[in-house]
Amino acid sequence: MSRSPSEERLAEELAARGLRATRQRIGLLRLLRRVGSHPTAAELHRALLRQQASLSLKTVYEILDSLVVNGLAACVTEGGEPYRYEARGDPHYHARCRICGDLFDLDARSDSHIRARTDVPRGFEVEQISVTILGRCARCRSDSARTHERNS
Repeated sequence: MSRSPSEERLAEELAARGLRATRQRIGLLRLLRRVGSHPTAAELHRALLRQQASLSLKTVYEILDSLVVNGLAACVTEGGEPYRYEARGDPHYHARCRICGDLFDLDARSDSHIRARTDVPRGFEVEQISVTILGRCARCRSDSARTHERNS
């Protein structure tokens, strides 16, 4: 079966990281790059079942793990929350709504400022800075205001 040019590019990226370019890996990486949110493994699995009916949730977790370990994806999660994944490779931060759990990407403009003002242990090499801002999204703030108005 021949691959489209975009599938060939994904296959080359996978191969460059030492991963076999299977139909499942290509499909998952393509989907992860296409979505604008931070999906869970279960959400990715449901979306992929349309094209790959025999794909198991276990396989999705295994593929995600291999993508994360090899730097093609990231796992974005905080204490007890479901694991959420992304394929955005540029440095960025997150804002998470404490009500609905939605994650929003924020441009990382202050990595150098954080690095310059943070004392790390001697010999420690900073590879990545992870920042998550916790708050309430516009939708949840609006819902809360409406509920407050009804109760007043």
